[in-house]
Amino acid sequence: MSVAKFRKYPFIRKLVDNSPILLMNGTDILEDNMMEARVTREDLFSKLRESNVTQFSQIKAVIMETTGDISVLHYKDPEHEIDEVILENVRFK
Repeated sequence: MSVAKFRKYPFIRKLVDNSPILLMNGTDILEDNMMEARVTREDLFSKLRESNVTQFSQIKAVIMETTGDISVLHYKDPEHEIDEVILENVRFK
């Protein structure tokens, strides 16, 4: 029998579901939260690139969702350059 069937009960949901966790607060990377969520800096930077973030200054928050997805909340600034750290460990050919 699947756990999903019992998720309708709050006490079961609390046992099996994760809660969202903040990975970045603005430009601050929250290393302890990343360790708890088992997210590496490479995973984070990959998600930032995927979300079209090119500077840390664009980032409002990065959240590990209960589903395991990473949400990036950011804003756009038309006059910006890419921060090198965003492209860290990216191979160029």
